[in-house]
Amino acid sequence: MKNSNVLVVISLLLITFSYSLLRGQDLDHEIGNFRKAVCPFSLPTGLVQGENFEFGYVTVPEFHNNPNGKTLELAVAIFPCSGENPAPDPLVMNTAGPGKSNMDNFIPQIAGGLGNYILPDRDIVIIELRGLRYSKPFLMCHEIADAERAMMGQNLSTPKTMAVLRKALKASKKRFNREGVDLSAFNNVETASDIALIMSKLGYEQFNIVGSSAGTLVAHHVIRDYPDRVRCAILDAGLPLDPELKINYVPSIVACLKNYFKECSLDHVCDSAYPHLEERFLKLIDDLNEDPVMLLIKDPLSGEKLDYALNGYRLSSYLFMRMFYSTQIPLLIGNVLDGDYRDVVNYLTNSLVPNYFADGLGFTVFISETGNYEVSDIDLDPTYQVFSEGVMRTGLGGRFWLEVDKKWKISKLDAKRIQYPEPSDVPVLVLNGKYDPVIPVKYDKVMKKNLKNCYIYRFDGVPHSAFDNATECALPMILQFLHDPSKAPDSRCMENYKQDYQVKDME
Repeated sequence: MKNSNVLVVISLLLITFSYSLLRGQDLDHEIGNFRKAVCPFSLPTGLVQGENFEFGYVTVPEFHNNPNGKTLELAVAIFPCSGENPAPDPLVMNTAGPGKSNMDNFIPQIAGGLGNYILPDRDIVIIELRGLRYSKPFLMCHEIADAERAMMGQNLSTPKTMAVLRKALKASKKRFNREGVDLSAFNNVETASDIALIMSKLGYEQFNIVGSSAGTLVAHHVIRDYPDRVRCAILDAGLPLDPELKINYVPSIVACLKNYFKECSLDHVCDSAYPHLEERFLKLIDDLNEDPVMLLIKDPLSGEKLDYALNGYRLSSYLFMRMFYSTQIPLLIGNVLDGDYRDVVNYLTNSLVPNYFADGLGFTVFISETGNYEVSDIDLDPTYQVFSEGVMRTGLGGRFWLEVDKKWKISKLDAKRIQYPEPSDVPVLVLNGKYDPVIPVKYDKVMKKNLKNCYIYRFDGVPHSAFDNATECALPMILQFLHDPSKAPDSRCMENYKQDYQVKDME
C-alpha cells in the first residue's frame, strides 16, 4: 500500500514537472510576440483599428535577466507607413513624466496631423511602457492624490504635510505588494530592453527613437545599451544621462526663476509694471504661509466646491509647474500680487481632472536612476528657502522623493548603468527651451560629452518643450533630421522665437 502511494506521488510530481516545462516553453514562445486585441480607449476620428493602425499586447519579462520568471503586459500600437516606399526604420515615440501615457499623448497627435508628416515615409510604433496606463500593472498612486485633496483646505507645515504623504505612500506600497508588483522592476534599463525586444519581434532591425522630457532618459538607455539598433534619436526637452539630476533639480529651478527677475528688472516695460518683483514675491510667499488666501475650487466632474488654502509653499509649487509651460512668469506673479488668482484657480481646477498619470513609475525611475542623496546635499539659496521648500515637498521635489525612497525601498541602478561607458556615435538631435526650469544650459556640455554626433538647439522664448511651444519650427527640423541624420537641420526658423515679456492679463 505504501509503495503504491509512493508511486502515485512520484507520478504526480513527474506530470507537474513536465507541465511546468511545457508551460515554460509556451511562455518563452509568447515573450515579445504581438497579440492583437480590442483597443481599450475611444479612437480619434480617422483611426480605424485593423485598417490604418493595429493595437495589441506584448508579454515581456519582469526582469530581462530572468526570462522564465514573472511577466508584464505592455500595450503596443502600430501605425503602418502610408507611402509606397516605406523606410525600414520606424519611429518609436516616448513622452514625458515619467508617467504620462504614450497612448493618450501620441495617438491623438498622430490622428490629428502628426501622422501626415511621418507616416508617408515610415511606420510609427507606440509602446505603452511598463507601468503606464494601458499596460499591466498600472502604477498610479490614487492614495497620494486622495491625500493631497484631503489637505487642500488646510494650511499645514512641512512636517505635517510629509506625515500625511508618508501614510499615503505606505498605503500605496501595501497595495502594490498585494497585487504582486515588484517596484524595483520599473526602471529605464528594463524599459530599454522591452523596446529592443518588441522591435525585434515586430521585425525591425533598426529604428529611430523620439523622447520628450523624461522620455529622453528612456532614449539614452536604448542608445547606451542597444547602439546598433538606433538609427537616430530626437530629444525634445532633452535631459542628459546624469546621476546628479535630482541634486541639481531644485537649484536649476531657482536659477531659472532668478533669471526671470533679473531680465524683468532690465526690461523697461516689465520693470515699470512690476518694480522690485523679486523682493515682493519672496515677501508674498512668507506672508501667505502666515496668512493663506482661501480660494474656492469647483471640481469639474462632480461640481463639488472645495476650499483651497493658498499658502506660500503652494504658490511656489504652482509657479514652478507653470514654469514648464509659460515664460510669462513676471506676469503670473504680478497678477497674484494684484490679488488676481484666476490662473491659480484654473490650474487647480484642471489638476482635479483625472489624468491617469503613473506617478508610481515616475518615483521608481527617478529613485533608481539618481543614486543616494539627502536634502543637505542640495545646494539651496537661503534667500529662496520657502520657494525651494514648496517645490521639494511636491511629487516632483527632492524631499518627497526621499520619503518615497524610504518607504518603497527601490533598488538603485549600478552607477555604471546610468552613464555612457564611452561617447556614443548615434546621431542625436536635441531641441530645448532657453527658459527650461529643469534643463539648464550647462547640461548641453554633458550631452555633448556623451554624444559625439549631437546637434543641440536652444529656442529663445520657449520653456520646457520646443516641440509643444515652437512646433512650426521644431517639426520641420525633426523631419529634416529623420531624412538625413548625418547633418544638422536648417535652424533659421528659430530666429522667429524671442522672449517678449507681457505686463497685463491678455484675457
